[in-house]
Amino acid sequence: MGTSTHNGGQKGGTPLVPSWLEQPDVNPQNENGLGPDGSQIPPVGDVDRFRTPRGEFTRYINSGGRDSSLGRKSVSNYIRNSLGGSSNATQRMGAARSSSARLLNVAGVFASGGARAVEQYLSIENLSHKTASDAFIAITDFICPDGGPQDEGIARSAYISAIEESPEIATIKFEDLTSEQIMVIVERTMANAIFNRITNDIGNKIILLPQERAISDRLIVQMKDFVKGSVSDAVINLDIKAGNIRQGDSLRIVDRVYKAAFEIMVSAGENE
Repeated sequence: MGTSTHNGGQKGGTPLVPSWLEQPDVNPQNENGLGPDGSQIPPVGDVDRFRTPRGEFTRYINSGGRDSSLGRKSVSNYIRNSLGGSSNATQRMGAARSSSARLLNVAGVFASGGARAVEQYLSIENLSHKTASDAFIAITDFICPDGGPQDEGIARSAYISAIEESPEIATIKFEDLTSEQIMVIVERTMANAIFNRITNDIGNKIILLPQERAISDRLIVQMKDFVKGSVSDAVINLDIKAGNIRQGDSLRIVDRVYKAAFEIMVSAGENE
């Protein structure tokens, strides 16, 4: 499952959007503590804000995945109540927003000029004749600069896992990819970032609690499918295509996708 990061989980009293999530190319809060859409971003979280969704997620794990509705409900409550909605949840993605935007830029450059244009854009030679997997690995440091904090580790893990989860590109030359195939990597990267964020905040027991590895694997696949479906639906609903990406718009587009995906997950959980 790649290098997904798991720990004891976020403490409730930590800031809802910690300062280390702020990126230089991300719109900052204004002086009134409001997010870019005017929603309030609390500087410090309620110490108990993760308790309910964590309990629900633990019961979902204990069901071995049989009660999948409880898993969706826990994620919905986490987004809506623990984080205060889709806008705050998007801001909490931190470094994953910037890395997803960089990857989306690459997709846009590829759609407009092919592999050679990507080489020029990144100032990296000999990407064209590499396999697509090797080419994506070669640009990892551009997509996900390795700075050390857990947040950047989540973003990097999401990207590497997306490549690992795409065996169809292991034998295709980078220059022979379609822009649609690159968008699949973008979607999988974003979905993995959300999954990593959820598991670190409320679902770290997804690996620790099940007594059998097969059960843990099934739970991970089930939850990832839920998140991936939400991201894919968001991309479709927003009509995001690589050929329509303009330089400078990528972060705004990524934020729209993350926000829409979170809203889809909230709605799915509310219907359980």
